[in-house]
Amino acid sequence: MKLRFLVVMLLIVMAMAGCTNDNTSDSKKKKQNEEKKQEIKVVEEKSYKYDGKFTYTAVIKNESKKTLNINDLKINYVNEKDKVDKNNVPTHVQVAPYILKPGEKAYISAEALTDLTKFKNYDVKMTLPDIKPANDVMKLAVNKKSIKVNKDIQDDETIYIVGTVRNNTKKFAEYTIIGAGMYGENHEFIGTAFGESGDSLKPGDSSSFDLSSQEIPRKELDKVKTFSVNATTYFNK
Repeated sequence: MKLRFLVVMLLIVMAMAGCTNDNTSDSKKKKQNEEKKQEIKVVEEKSYKYDGKFTYTAVIKNESKKTLNINDLKINYVNEKDKVDKNNVPTHVQVAPYILKPGEKAYISAEALTDLTKFKNYDVKMTLPDIKPANDVMKLAVNKKSIKVNKDIQDDETIYIVGTVRNNTKKFAEYTIIGAGMYGENHEFIGTAFGESGDSLKPGDSSSFDLSSQEIPRKELDKVKTFSVNATTYFNK
C-alpha cells in the first residue's frame, strides 16, 4: 500500500511539474509575443468609411531599443471575430519616415475597397517583417512658418499642403521623404499626408515640398488647423 501510495504521489508531482513547465513555457511565449507587438505602438489613429472605401490613418512609435526599418510594414483589417478579412487587403499603404530610431514616430495610411453594406466593427493590426539593416537616416529642418494648405487646388477628398525644407546636414541629400500628421483646432488627430521635396539638396540648400492626403472626407479635412511634419533623408552606410 505504501509503495502504491508513493507511486501515485510521484505521478501527481510529475504531472504538476509538467503543467508548471507548460504554463511557464506558454507564459514566456506570451510575454515574448507581447514584447514583439510593443516594438511598434499606435499613438494616434482614425478611420473613415464612405463611397465604398475604407481609409485607416495613424501615427506610430518605435517602442523598441533598436532602429527599425518599417518600409515593409503590413496592415491587415480584422473583423469583429478577430479574424483577418482577406477580402479587404489594403490596396495602397504609405509610410513616412520608414526608418525609425528608438522613440521616433512615423505616419501611415492604408486604403482599401470594401463592401460597406457588410461593414461592421473592424480593427486594424500591423505586422513587421524580419527587421532589415537600416541605412543611416538624418532629419532635415522643416520651416514650420512656411506650411500651409494650397487653396488653389480644390478636391473633395484631398488636401494639398506646401512648405519648405532645408538640408541642415553636412551631406548631400539626393531625395527627401516627408510625412505629416494633421490636427484640428483642439489638437485632435484627423489624418496623415505624404510627399517629398522637389529637388536634391546640397548642405544648406532649401527646397519646396508638396504633400497630399487622399480618401478623407472633405468635412474632416476642413477641420485641419495645424500640422506636424517630419522630413528625412537616407544615406548608405
